[in-house]
Amino acid sequence: MIPSIPFPPGAVRAFLAGRGEFLARVPATNITTRDVPRQFKKPFVTLRAVVNTGPDPMMNAPVVQIDTWVPKIEVLGGTTDPDEVAWDICVLARDLVSRARNVTFRNSAWSGRWVEGPITFPPDTTRGVDFPLYRATCRVELTMRVLPS
Repeated sequence: MIPSIPFPPGAVRAFLAGRGEFLARVPATNITTRDVPRQFKKPFVTLRAVVNTGPDPMMNAPVVQIDTWVPKIEVLGGTTDPDEVAWDICVLARDLVSRARNVTFRNSAWSGRWVEGPITFPPDTTRGVDFPLYRATCRVELTMRVLPS
């Protein structure tokens, strides 16, 4: 079997879940490559691979989108507006990932680079006006390479 680049959003999830400064803001169980749950009380982060290019299958440059989701202040608690909380968490994720160098993940190693963001969106009220979600997003590029076995 030819070795291949492992799942880039999983690499970012593992990295962020191992950083105490990030976990102080987002529980590890709330960092996912899946969908946002129907309801939650703490900030939530979703990770998606949105672009993947590279010179060959052994070296890729996937772009991972980091979306931070925050419930309304009455659910979240505290005194900081949820849109600002989403922004701050997104900036922290962006900065941590974009400064990462030679991080090993499964059969690969990666380094990060900031691409864009964060940017914010109007509150998402698709779940109803009683449960708005505040969102900030950014994108980071990973230079991933398969390690020799």
